[in-house]
Amino acid sequence: MLDLLTFVSITHDVVAAIGMSFNLLLIYLALFQTPRVMRSYSTLIANFAITDFCACFFDLFVQQRLIPAGLTLGYVFNGPCKYIGTNACYA
Repeated sequence: MLDLLTFVSITHDVVAAIGMSFNLLLIYLALFQTPRVMRSYSTLIANFAITDFCACFFDLFVQQRLIPAGLTLGYVFNGPCKYIGTNACYA
């Protein structure tokens, strides 16, 4: 049976992958399937989709957890960045 940390990590991976997939779909639709009348608006949509894709990718890469302790916060990194090094997680 899965422990809670593994379940949360798998859920985090799935949600980030779904977000990346939908943003890739939105980028494709904005760049190649937009009518001529809405070309200027599709530039804004593509810009937001690229930004959201990067946010989902880095969220998947870092998988940061915040632990409140009084007036301070502790950061725990559960993503693949921990295999590269601590500086990669903070960057």
